[in-house]
Amino acid sequence: MMSVSNRENKGRVSLRLALDAMGTRFELLIADDASETAIRALGEDALACIDDWHRRLSAFDKGSVVSAINAGAGTRAVRVDRDMLDLLLACRRWHAETCGAFDVTLGALMQHHGFRGDASVVSQSPAFGMRYVEIDEDQDAVFLSHPDVQLDFGGVAKGWAIDEACENLKESGVVSAIIHGGTSTAKAIGVRPDGKPWRVKVHGDDDAPAALLAGASLSVSAPSGRVNDRQQGHVLDPRTGGPTKALNLAAAIADNAAASDMWATALLVMGKRPESMPGTIASILHLADGSWRIEGESTVRCIAANIKGRDT
Repeated sequence: MMSVSNRENKGRVSLRLALDAMGTRFELLIADDASETAIRALGEDALACIDDWHRRLSAFDKGSVVSAINAGAGTRAVRVDRDMLDLLLACRRWHAETCGAFDVTLGALMQHHGFRGDASVVSQSPAFGMRYVEIDEDQDAVFLSHPDVQLDFGGVAKGWAIDEACENLKESGVVSAIIHGGTSTAKAIGVRPDGKPWRVKVHGDDDAPAALLAGASLSVSAPSGRVNDRQQGHVLDPRTGGPTKALNLAAAIADNAAASDMWATALLVMGKRPESMPGTIASILHLADGSWRIEGESTVRCIAANIKGRDT
């Protein structure tokens, strides 16, 4: 869905690196005055950060942190490091802010609908809900109080990992770069080498909106990204337990990738921009009738506008 365009600028080295993780391909473009060797080292460190979060959050890797938490459901608490605890606390806060539209406890429900694993081994009415996630900040531990509850961070994992990678780059002095995780999330550090914002389209259609990103992120969520054998979209509505149906696509622009990722998911579930959504975050909705609705404004003054034609 997303497409990113950039222009080279004399005097700077632009280097593109890639990584396969979280079921998609992450690409990083860095523009800097340093040597190619130095830039490559910074880029590889950033991608290693993303790979680390992939290994923590993969529900398919029995050695991941998420798998350990899920395996302990209903029986034992699992100790986690502070970074993982921060993610869990953020997810609990976002669940409240979205009135339950964003929920990371849908793992068993995803399996029930045929989006991961064997659907026959889970309950016909899988348990889910953040009320079953008990976080002990003093002991750095998490406990799933219902034996059937399973965590799935698919609605925020890419954004969270991209934020961590970008922090590493900024701490190393990088002032111009962009990372995107497939068609899901893109985050810009600063602007392009020519001083203009990074331009990212939310969809390949000519009439789709584009975001001009300067130190901000864009995330896109669409039910068509993955379907089951009944041709149902993979984004589930925690309020009904079934796949979302109201929108063709939802996107959000924010000053960090975790927030844009989370809000893109929540918007798709809600089917509209809620009154409680911060005005500093832009929303882009592709309605069932084919029209686009753009509302809000990001804290870093990202621009979302209908721009026709090919990226240049």
